[in-house]
Amino acid sequence: MSVFSIGSAATGAWFIQTTFADARASRLLAATAIAASLEARMRSNAVAVADGDYTEASSAAGCVRSCDGKALAADDLRHFREVLAEGVGPAAQGAVRCKSASSCVIRITWKGLEVLEWAVEL
Repeated sequence: MSVFSIGSAATGAWFIQTTFADARASRLLAATAIAASLEARMRSNAVAVADGDYTEASSAAGCVRSCDGKALAADDLRHFREVLAEGVGPAAQGAVRCKSASSCVIRITWKGLEVLEWAVEL
């Protein structure tokens, strides 16, 4: 009976660890896809990246047909945050920091823990 108890406890611990590892892997996979999508948007709006428009807070309502670079960047950031909340979870945070006009970092955190740091070189 004690051997069965020890085996059950070990199996339970293994199950919990694999569940947490699977959740971490899912968050990382979602964060990677989301960061890659934002990078593609930034590449297509390089002037706004150079102007620092991707590092500001977004409050754009939407940019469907014709927008200037700044409005498009705000819309891209709004979309980034929406998809981040859906894909990684409501506790996810995302930010873009640019060191220069052609070098930025997309950071994604979940509950204060870093999930992904994605370097963008334009």
